[in-house]
Amino acid sequence: MAPSLFELSPMRFHPPSLLSTLAVCALVAACGGRSSDPVATPSSTLIPVPDPTVACSILRVTPDNAIKQTFVDPLMTIVYAAPSAGACGDLTLQDSSRSAVAATVVASSEWPNPQGGYIGTRTIEAAAALNPAAIYSLRWNDKTISTFKTGTERRGAVVSVTEQALQLPSLPDAAHLGQGDINDVLDSLAELMAKGNDIKKALFATVLRHELPNIARPDARFGASIGKLAYRSADARGNPVTLSALLIAPEQSPGGTPVEFNGMPIVVGQRGSTDNNSDAPSSGATTMAIPGLIAAGKGQVFVAPDLIGLGDSKALPQAYLVAADTAGQTQDLLRAVRAHFQEQYRSTLGMDLRLFGGSQGAHSTIASLPYLAREGTVRVVSASQGPYDVYRTFHGALLALGGAARDAYAINENLDFLPGRTRDVMTSFQAYGNYAFDAKTVFDADGKILPSFLADYKDGKVKDFVRQLGANSLVTGSQVYDLPQAQVQLYHFSADTLVPAQNTVDMLAALADRKHRFASIQRGNCHENSELVKLIVRLSKSSTTTHTICVAFQIDDFVGGL
Repeated sequence: MAPSLFELSPMRFHPPSLLSTLAVCALVAACGGRSSDPVATPSSTLIPVPDPTVACSILRVTPDNAIKQTFVDPLMTIVYAAPSAGACGDLTLQDSSRSAVAATVVASSEWPNPQGGYIGTRTIEAAAALNPAAIYSLRWNDKTISTFKTGTERRGAVVSVTEQALQLPSLPDAAHLGQGDINDVLDSLAELMAKGNDIKKALFATVLRHELPNIARPDARFGASIGKLAYRSADARGNPVTLSALLIAPEQSPGGTPVEFNGMPIVVGQRGSTDNNSDAPSSGATTMAIPGLIAAGKGQVFVAPDLIGLGDSKALPQAYLVAADTAGQTQDLLRAVRAHFQEQYRSTLGMDLRLFGGSQGAHSTIASLPYLAREGTVRVVSASQGPYDVYRTFHGALLALGGAARDAYAINENLDFLPGRTRDVMTSFQAYGNYAFDAKTVFDADGKILPSFLADYKDGKVKDFVRQLGANSLVTGSQVYDLPQAQVQLYHFSADTLVPAQNTVDMLAALADRKHRFASIQRGNCHENSELVKLIVRLSKSSTTTHTICVAFQIDDFVGGL
């Protein structure tokens, strides 16, 4: 059975689908109308100003020193510690004769570290493609920090595009679906819920048609072709790797409207977290394909990256909540998609981009914004349940687990999930952030967090972990977003027990700062005061229902705007 679209929790934890709880409504006479969510107050907008006691030091540089076969057009990233904002200078590029090479800034942020100094992340790329098989150096703080050699490949090169049969119930097990199949996509959700019981399927379908009108009535103008796209991207060291993604494109139905790919908008969907052995979006076996089918039916190209550690790269560790890697790999996918349509159809896809994601996928969506803005015009940003402030998400929970009073981030959190999430993020930072991680000093034999680690964390002794959390936090850094056409909607159930809703409250407040430009910024409506949602929360036996409950409304709103 394919996992639900709404299973978007952190790695190795898979809560039951939101849709399985909607059966509650099918058993009552009235579900009540939709209503607005309660208003929440932002927490302190900035971490306290740190003391300038940390010398300039490097946490990570990409391409790593002595890499011999990086791309001709590599992304170059440094993660560093600094005593104060801007104290360590810019990241610059030189050729083998030590002449400066023009480069542009892709993303840049400095995060005020409460333990002292700032944690910076800066990504640049050359203004023009570098020479193949040539030596270049990165300089920072008046020192050469990496010398690498380019190869002959370019980021985003297409490796292959193969047909991928869809594997969802009530829909054909095929790589080509017609308009009618897309218009009946809601039946697939109902059958996933019913698990073979026809009576329950009919009840669920009735409820979903009432609550999710845009998914229930896609009004498809086209059919859809489903495929897996393999493309070249980079790991954290700068080595080329092959990654995979789901690709769903509009297709002419018999007697239907011809497809014109020139100028066609692109939708980028970011998955929630899962373990390496689970179905990837590119498999066609996850319900990530459902919004993809609707997008294709409405005349838009849909892509969803597996990201490193899933799909074709499942033998590698995942870059869980590692912002720079997720962003770079998504940018490379967008380049690959454009290249494929140019080569296969002699068509130039449009510049309009619409983005959505949930949980880890919400973090991926916001992290990718500066990168994707270089590839097109971002029109819509829809994200739900994101751990945007990675530091405060873990900080509040770790202190609470150690016995401290719960802060705004830990107030509703189920601390039983914290050990697994902590191990996952530490493993990710070890693989992609040069974080020295010894599990025996953090976890006992049963996987629980050791009291000694909690005490050290409380006393400010776990400095390297805090630096990694800060490097991947998106709320309190100095990154500036210039997306004047983008309509931003962030969703979060106020009593989410898995990812604190304060993330979304604070992210919205941060994005409203005048240094950014957006067309609009608003909180998406989870309809949590509706009778339906109240019944689900009250009667569900799952403590994680509050983490998944918004996603159905988010996706319904999103596809309604396509």
